[in-house]
Amino acid sequence: MNVKKEALNRFSTLTLKDPASRLVLRLLQEDTFLSRISFVLNRDLLPNTMVIAEAGSPAPSFELELGAVQQEEVSLVNGHLVRHVHRSRMLCVHDPSQAVRALRTFQGRLYVLLAFARDIPAWYRAVVEPNPALPMPVEAQESIDGMLRQILRDQVDLALYAILWRHEVDQALASRDREKFQRSARLYNQLRSRCLIEL
Repeated sequence: MNVKKEALNRFSTLTLKDPASRLVLRLLQEDTFLSRISFVLNRDLLPNTMVIAEAGSPAPSFELELGAVQQEEVSLVNGHLVRHVHRSRMLCVHDPSQAVRALRTFQGRLYVLLAFARDIPAWYRAVVEPNPALPMPVEAQESIDGMLRQILRDQVDLALYAILWRHEVDQALASRDREKFQRSARLYNQLRSRCLIEL
């Protein structure tokens, strides 16, 4: 079973603040939606979001926002910098049955926040994706930087080995050594095919 579908099934077995939210949960389990939903832990700065809450959660019972845009402005008021956040949206629905109608024609990516009364269960954390609108955590950025450095080192090594084997191919051609040429050319071509740098 699809992990997203399983998460929606598990959440629908809980006591929900608004029991009509189960209609939306069933709709999201359709194949046309599963590929277009992303589970998140917060909705900050995201355009198309939905919140469905378990009974006892401080989150709103149900909310669907489509086409949301958040803008920040800084202005000078009485010598102090004041930050203003403006949020506009095309559609905001708190009734699950109205949301089903709106979602039938919706074609974009939908960010879904399932709000729990207690701690977030492991099965939900397993499907949660990082919020793409927020900066990446420092440790994740360091991990990506480390991977990129390793890829760069590997590519430089491949390029150097390819250059060395190209020299072997040239020597085999100059000495007319057919066996050495075939072996060297085969290794050179393998190295070239793995190298991202054009040689």
